[in-house]
Order: sequence, then structure tokens, then C-alpha cells
Amino acid sequence: SNRTDDMYYYWSVGYTEREGVRTDEKYTSFRTRLNLESKVTNFLKVGMNASYTTRDELYLPTDDQRMIADVGQRENLSPYAANEIDNPDSPYRMYPTGDNNSKNPFIDALYRDKKNLRHTINANLYAQIFLPFGIEYQVNYTPYYSFRELYYHESAAHPEWSASGGRSKRRNDKDFNWLVDNVVRWKQTFNEVHKFEVTLLANAEKSQYWETQANNTQYSPSDILGYHRLQAGSVPTVSSNDTYKTGDALMGRLFYSHDDKYMLTASVRRDGYSAFGQMNPRATFPSLALGWVFTSEKFMESVTPILNYGKLRLSWGENGNRDIGEYEALSDLTAGPHPYIDANGKLYISSQLWVNRMANKTLQWERTAAYNLGLDFSLFGNRLNGSFEAYSAETHDLLVKRTLPTILGFDNVMANLGKLENRGIELSLNADVLKTHNFTWNSSATFSMNRRKIKELYGDMVNVLDADGNIVGQKEADDYANKWFIGQDPDRLWNYERDGVWQLGEETEAAKYGLQPGDFKYVDKNGDGVLTNDDKVFQGYKTPRFRWSWRNDLTFNKYWTLSVMMYSHVGQYDTFNRAANALSLADRRTWFDQPRWTPETPLNDYARIG
Repeated sequence: SNRTDDMYYYWSVGYTEREGVRTDEKYTSFRTRLNLESKVTNFLKVGMNASYTTRDELYLPTDDQRMIADVGQRENLSPYAANEIDNPDSPYRMYPTGDNNSKNPFIDALYRDKKNLRHTINANLYAQIFLPFGIEYQVNYTPYYSFRELYYHESAAHPEWSASGGRSKRRNDKDFNWLVDNVVRWKQTFNEVHKFEVTLLANAEKSQYWETQANNTQYSPSDILGYHRLQAGSVPTVSSNDTYKTGDALMGRLFYSHDDKYMLTASVRRDGYSAFGQMNPRATFPSLALGWVFTSEKFMESVTPILNYGKLRLSWGENGNRDIGEYEALSDLTAGPHPYIDANGKLYISSQLWVNRMANKTLQWERTAAYNLGLDFSLFGNRLNGSFEAYSAETHDLLVKRTLPTILGFDNVMANLGKLENRGIELSLNADVLKTHNFTWNSSATFSMNRRKIKELYGDMVNVLDADGNIVGQKEADDYANKWFIGQDPDRLWNYERDGVWQLGEETEAAKYGLQPGDFKYVDKNGDGVLTNDDKVFQGYKTPRFRWSWRNDLTFNKYWTLSVMMYSHVGQYDTFNRAANALSLADRRTWFDQPRWTPETPLNDYARIG
């Protein structure tokens, strides 16, 4: 790197090689970065930030899990199995125990040839023009290129693959995205008290993708060249997939500050995205924020030696989510072969064309409106500083695939549905605990918690019945299939309540449910002898109830730093199906060493092997 009054550059080169814990799991990459900036004249500056990376993801399990050693086979093997992979004459080379349910996890990798390369180019090209009256114009052009080469071959020499005559695949795809930002800024200060900043933005973007894939099998006379000579195969197939999407945006923002004490920020943004329906491709998102540095007031002068800085913030704003496929709002046609028989019994193969997806021309942006109350502070000579945030957000027009009745001919449709509420707090602290000439100790901590619930779903109403079956009102219907319930967190567990394990002496009761001692016991809430949705109850949550972290940085002699960090996610639950010990061929496979119910060890939290 180097810098002069008119020129700056930075260049770096790096190489990485990593291996995983599984045989053949490896990753290598070469990368380089170049940053340039030049002051052409007093009113013009140009620059570039660019990087290039080429990665060999040769053995990573990308879209083909079979590229690396088959870890799943490890659990199928007996711990007494021998590894005879280097002995081609051994009858146990492929099946170490003689059982074809348990294959050597390394055998398949010997008969595969594969290459998986990814090349990416990221850049930001920009120019800044400085105009009179404090006006500044900047244009950014941000292109992104990604090229992938995937080559894969399974040899016919493999005893189980010989019937295919060799199987090969070549896939090439390319991503090209670009983004253009036109930004105008204006800053002025009047009477050394009134500060104004205006920012205007006009944005456009486009993303394109091209993919070509060629496959072949049944090589003749040999598949020795694999994917290097696809034309030697006799059953070729070819496919391609090309897509594109576009977006645009306009934004205006005003910032005003009075004596660096009272602050106002107002903005409005209008975004467009091609994936939404023809009726609603664009949406407008406003925001407003207020700030008050209350420690600058005269009535706070007595406490400023302790409270060095204090600022209150209040904001409201809307933003949008566009995370959907580029063609989700459109119908698409799918073709495929279809057999039929004529009146004489002759079989024909014809091409069939059908509508694969329901269109939704009204599909629109998912919107979130949020209120935020914040406090920034600094104490004890700026030795302790931090911030506190409290927020409440409501998301509506959620982008979800709604299940449709079969009679309509479609399984689902992308739609805007429901309303979701989020509330939470966040606290962060940073402290200079100790500072001497040769030693410093900095400590930082964070705490956060979030609560959310569904407020609306589809708007379908159902009757509310009393104990005698009389209609006493109506409420919005829940979605039992997706386990979404009005007033509940979508991540809350709704399921049968486990009540230990059926024990000896409870055979008759367990048999009512087709079970026996050693099986898990679940509560039949209504006592009808059948476990249905009526017996399910709300239990814990799959997401943490709160999170915290604590980091300490110790610096010795200004050159050596020791960092220690702890963090915790607290209060989340999930299923643990392995506790059921539901094993197949348990007498000849390896399994995790964990407890199990037996008549001699009648546990209440692990089931029998079954």
C-alpha cells in the first residue's frame, strides 16, 4: 500500500488451504484485492475497490452429497468391521461385515473424479464531483461476476455402477449482477448552529443467471476419459436455465441539527422489484427520527462529571422484504412426455404441456413498520459507554406460500397474508476496565430478547362454541397444517405432551395406543383413546428467550492481545428423536452410546430399542 496527496493504492494477495474432518473434504482458494483512489482535480475524485477469488470446492458437499466419504455409512457398520479397502481380493472390501446394508464409507470415493471451481469478481467503481455551494455528486457502479465449473464422473469399474456404463456430468453457470447508484449530497451550516444535510438517490439494478448442464451414461468402448469426452456416451441429456430480475429505487433524506443538540432525520424511499405482480411492483417506505443530546442542556451541568454524554432517540419507519423467487408472481408452463394408447392398442409418447404455478398479479412487498426508542450514554470520564434499545415492529403482507384446495389444480400460491408482531430490547456496554502504560483491559457485553406473535392470518372466520356446542361468537381460524396460531409465536412448540415412558404393569393401558412398556408415553388430554390435534398443547419455544455475550480484550506491552469471549442462547427447545431409540437393524449397526429403557433399567426419559 502507499499514499500521496493525490493518489492511494492498496493491493493484497492470499492463498488458503483447509481440510475437514472427513476424508476427501478439502477447500482451497486464491484471492486478490486492489483498491485505488485518485484525486484527478480539485473537483473530481475517482476510485475502484475490486477483488477476485477462485475457489476449488473440490470435496465440499455442494449439490451432490456423494462427493465426499459417506459418513452415514459409518453408523451402519459394526465396530468390529475391518477396513479391507486396500485389498482388492478381499470379499469384505466393499461390505466389511458381509452385510450389504453396511458399505465401506470410503469405497465410492475411489471411483469418482470430480472438480468444482468457483470464480468471483466483485468491484465498486466510483467517481465524486465536488460542486459549488457544498453540493457533491457521486456515481457508483458495482458489478458482480460469478462463474462455476462443475465436473463429475462415476466410473463403471465400481462393482455397483457397472450397469450404468459410467456416468458423467458437466455444469457451467454464470451470475452477472450490476448496481448503479447516483447520489447527490448537500451540506451547509448557518450561523454555526443550524446544520442541514440533504441526500438524494436514484438506483437501478439487474441480475442475470445462465446455466448449461450436459450428462451422459453408457460409455463405449470405455469410460476412461469420463467427463473429458462426454460424446463417448450413448444416453446424452442436456438442460439449461436462464433467469433475470431487475430493481430500482428513489430516495430522499433530510437531516437537521440545531447546535448539535436537537436532531431530526426524515426520509422517504420508493423501491421497485420485477418479481412482484404487475399491479404492485413498487412500494413507498417513509421514516422519521428524532434525537436529543440532553447532557448539553444547562440543567444537566451538575451531573456531567459522571454522565459525560447522554442522547435520547425516537424513530419510526417502514422497510420492505422482497425475498422471493424472481418468477413467483407469474404462471409458468412445464412440458414433459405423456404416454397414451390409441383404439388399436398402440402405445404413443406425446409431449404434455401444463400450467405449473398459479399467477398472482397482486403480489406485493412485505412491509414492516417499527418504533424504536434508544438511549446512548457515556459515564465516568468515558470509561463506560453503551446504548439501550427498545423496539416494537409489526410486519404485514407477509410473503408466504398459501396452501390451496386440491380442486383448484394447484398445491399453493405465493401470497401476502397475515400480520406478525415483534417486540424486544437490546443492551450493549463497553468499558475500559484498566489502562496503564503497558497493560489495558477492555470489556464489552450485550444482552437482547425478542418476543413475537401472530396477529392475523388469512381472515377466515370460524364459530366459537361453548361446552354445550352452542355458537357464542366467531374468531379468525388458525392454520393447523403449518402450526400457526393467532396470538402465538410461530416458533412455539405445539405437540403432544410427553409423560415419561410406559413401564411394566402398564401393558393394558399402553396396548390401547398400540404400544408396550419401553415406548414413550404421551398425554391423551380428552381421554378418548386416540391421539389427535385435540390432545396437542403449547409448550416451549424453538428460538431463545434471550441472548447474551461477554468479551474481554487484554493487551500487553501494546503488541500482544488476548481475547476471551463467552456467549449464551437461553430458553430454546427442540425435538430429540434419537431419545426414542427407534433403530433399524440395531443388532448389526453402530449407534451413539446413549441410555435406553430395559426391564432392568426402567428409565423414564429414554425409550427401549425398537
